[in-house]
Amino acid sequence: MPFDISVLPVFLAASLVLLVTPGPDVAFIVATGVSEGRRPALWASAGISLAMFAHSVFAAAGVAAIVATSPLAFDVIRFGGAAYLIFLAYKSFRSKPFVAGTQVTARSPVENFRRGFITNLLNPKAILFSGVFLPQFASPSYGSIFQQVVGLGAVLAFLGLLVQATLSIASGSLGQWLLSSPRRQVMLERLMGVVFLGLAARLLTMERKG
Repeated sequence: MPFDISVLPVFLAASLVLLVTPGPDVAFIVATGVSEGRRPALWASAGISLAMFAHSVFAAAGVAAIVATSPLAFDVIRFGGAAYLIFLAYKSFRSKPFVAGTQVTARSPVENFRRGFITNLLNPKAILFSGVFLPQFASPSYGSIFQQVVGLGAVLAFLGLLVQATLSIASGSLGQWLLSSPRRQVMLERLMGVVFLGLAARLLTMERKG
């Protein structure tokens, strides 16, 4: 283990509470599961989890400190994330009607993975969270702080994948019924667009603290 395993119980408990707390990732996964089904939500979950691990690498490398102290870096990431979410909302509002209960232009696993990955990656709060949360469980006396933070980030990302997969299956089960009607499918696609706009507005109104 690249970190002190004695901190693992507390780390897992704290991580689980944070992961199940409603937030952008939970909203994104549930909306994807309900509007598109379990499989797209699972791929999006995998993308979010990889982005979570990437944030731990950024935190270990000091990027989180740069974002915390640089208004320009914070705003570049914030506006970039909001622009991407607005683009996704536009695509949702422009989606065409479905045929026989099946979406004509189904998103590929790669596209769903990419949407989850970029949505989380371009969230400056996620970057700052990794920079504040993970180092609390690293100890200089145990070895390389970089390795400890990255190792803890890997555990957090895996736990996040399990939580998000559970949400994907639960929301996707409801989505199976909703997706059986072309009219409901169109309404859900529009609802997904509203979710993206809401997440974009959250980023645009976000303030840097510290």
